[in-house]
Amino acid sequence: MIARRSWLYLATALIAGIAAGAAWPPPPLPKAQHDSVTWSLPAATDIQRHVPQDMAAVVAQVRWKGDAGGSLGERSAWRLAGIVSKDGPAILVTTPDKPEEPQRIVIGGRLPDGSLLQSARGDHATTQLDACIKTYQLFQAEAVDSSGKCEEPEAPAQGNSQ
Repeated sequence: MIARRSWLYLATALIAGIAAGAAWPPPPLPKAQHDSVTWSLPAATDIQRHVPQDMAAVVAQVRWKGDAGGSLGERSAWRLAGIVSKDGPAILVTTPDKPEEPQRIVIGGRLPDGSLLQSARGDHATTQLDACIKTYQLFQAEAVDSSGKCEEPEAPAQGNSQ
């Protein structure tokens, strides 16, 4: 009976402790400190310090940056660099002579190779040149799909056949 009574006291104390802990209010949230310092972009000199030219050479070969085979001039007259929807759907293309300056081409506009931009959705853009319809994907050097009467580019020589 004594053992039973001590277990009863222990259970009562445990239940009272849990009830008191649950009823205890949580600590107050700390007050926000308003600093006079506001966020701003870092200075150009700070950015250049953290992005050395050696890193640019390494990053240029990374696969996620797109197709790195050959130079842009060897592959095509332009490359799909972006798709924008501000002020109507349009694409951004880069050319071999000015790779740092993308051109904005709206639907129905002419691309550097003379083709007409038909549509831009998701990460694909569709162009038409005469009866040839091509689909380009972001950061790919060549068209990912073509239909109609498209001329096949000549394959480069693979070596000597002697």
